Amino acid sequence: MFLKKSRLKVVDIEAETIRLIFEMYASGKGYKAILGYLNKAGRKTKWGNQFSVAQIKPILTNPVYIGKVRYDVRRNWNEKRRNNINPNPIIAAGKHDAIISDELWEQVQFMLSQKQGKPSRIYDGEYPLTGILRCPECGAGMVISRCVRMNKDGSKNKITYYACGNWKNKGTAACHSNMVRVEKANDFVYHQLERLLSDDKFFREVVGRVNREHRILKENAVKEKESQSKEMEKINNRQQRNHELYEDREITRDEFLKRREELNQQLSALWQSQSETSLIIMEEEKKEIPKEAIRNILQNFSKVLSSNIDRTIRKRLLHLLISEITERPLSPQQSWGE
Repeated sequence: MFLKKSRLKVVDIEAETIRLIFEMYASGKGYKAILGYLNKAGRKTKWGNQFSVAQIKPILTNPVYIGKVRYDVRRNWNEKRRNNINPNPIIAAGKHDAIISDELWEQVQFMLSQKQGKPSRIYDGEYPLTGILRCPECGAGMVISRCVRMNKDGSKNKITYYACGNWKNKGTAACHSNMVRVEKANDFVYHQLERLLSDDKFFREVVGRVNREHRILKENAVKEKESQSKEMEKINNRQQRNHELYEDREITRDEFLKRREELNQQLSALWQSQSETSLIIMEEEKKEIPKEAIRNILQNFSKVLSSNIDRTIRKRLLHLLISEITERPLSPQQSWGE
């Protein structure tokens, strides 16, 4: 039986770091605690980058560190999607030395198996700014982070924040949390959008952007039509000159007829091209959206954002209007959005 060797990339780092990762996990440390320690200690991956959460689990589940090798990891080598991974690859003895003991490996695999099948964390709120809100310190995308606070009466209060993605995935060695309450950020952005959508300067910019492509095509067509008109005028002058030469008997009748035919063909081609150019100009004028129509769209957009529409649709609308939101770092005396 022919076996296809695994092509999955393995994080190539020092054996000491590998053992440290396994030992920390076996002692009860989570992914984030492990990567936080590694990054603060200056440990780097094979590519010289900081560790992230996504790199810890592949290390803990890779049998190469106990002297094994994996085959047939992918079902189809033409596919690169996650669901293409074979859940039951062939594992065989390798020719390299083990980095960790079988006992430590089994302990870690048992601990990992106890967490399998647990439901993923579900965020049931509305977080439309994920994907466009950026960390004010490092520029990474802000993600959802939750914490629980105890009230005076002993009850628990769950608070949801937008937090730096680098901080959440790589720890404080990469960045700080720079957290902002979800409700506060959402309210601020909605307020700013409402102000922008009613601003005349912003309205003119939107009109320019919406019709920019049609305007450019129209302007280019107008310039082309002007150029064609000038060329036609030159040909008419050449025809007049051709007649004058023939009347003055400076050219023969055959030469006159030949030149006239050539000039008529050129003129006919230009007339055809100019007709097509004029058609382009008319079509682009029809495609341009009138200013009042755009104003109505923006006003309705504002109303839609403030209505009780589906949160997925609201998020898509925001992402259509906003490419990203950035904010300078705040001092402790400032509130978000000031």
